[in-house]
Amino acid sequence: MGRLSNKIAVITGAARGIGRAAALRFAEEGADVALLDIGRDVPGVPYPGARGSQLGEVQAEVEALGRRAMTLAADVTNTEQVNQAIASVLKAWGRIDILVTAAGIDSWAKAWELTDEQWQTMIDVNLTGVWKCARAVSPALIAQKSGAIVFIGSVLSHRANREFAHYTAAKHGVLGVMRAFALELAPYGVRANSVDPTVVKTDMVMNQAYLDRLGGHPGTTLDEAREYYLKWNTLPIPWAEPVDVANAALFLASEEARAITGIALPVDLGALLK
Repeated sequence: MGRLSNKIAVITGAARGIGRAAALRFAEEGADVALLDIGRDVPGVPYPGARGSQLGEVQAEVEALGRRAMTLAADVTNTEQVNQAIASVLKAWGRIDILVTAAGIDSWAKAWELTDEQWQTMIDVNLTGVWKCARAVSPALIAQKSGAIVFIGSVLSHRANREFAHYTAAKHGVLGVMRAFALELAPYGVRANSVDPTVVKTDMVMNQAYLDRLGGHPGTTLDEAREYYLKWNTLPIPWAEPVDVANAALFLASEEARAITGIALPVDLGALLK
């Protein structure tokens, strides 16, 4: 029996990166998984978004592990789409035990050069969208008096970084939202925690536009990025893998963490020590 045997999990941002890794780890541990993703580019984001075909590939991977999967095309900033997606899961499978809020975007500019669109899109997706998803699943968790929400935060939930004022504000907000849900859902036996990673090897940061920003010149290579992040982290590892974050989310979603709520768990390679 797996650690999430017969549990129902909803994972946002499930088409790739941390969301995909969480979906596969949860399925390996016995969960059926509802896979939610926007499946298209997001205006103002300087790298390609996930694709619906990728979501279908994750569904096939989950089903190959012997678990049920469904795909949900939804924009986390759209209340109606989020509510309809959650209603679809409840109608099909009767309950929801776990939510992982892995959907997120990135962009960058100096704090005083951010455009209104960059700021608002970041807050809408990385903070308000997270709250909307948690809000949507809460009534079901309250009704069954059990469940867990795992928010995906960041080391920037705890510290600032140059050219990421909007991202830092959003992720600081996620920390506050997580604590609020933990406090208010506790009387119903529902837990809420966050996993706060350092840089993770995903499309969000391994695209050429991001690498060029990091290196300060066009054509910045992965080797150059590796050297930068070896200085950013404390452990001699340049970046976390998506599965590292997924494993932490798995722990917090499982009964092994039944006594844990309201915590922010850094998966940061020691970055917060610096």
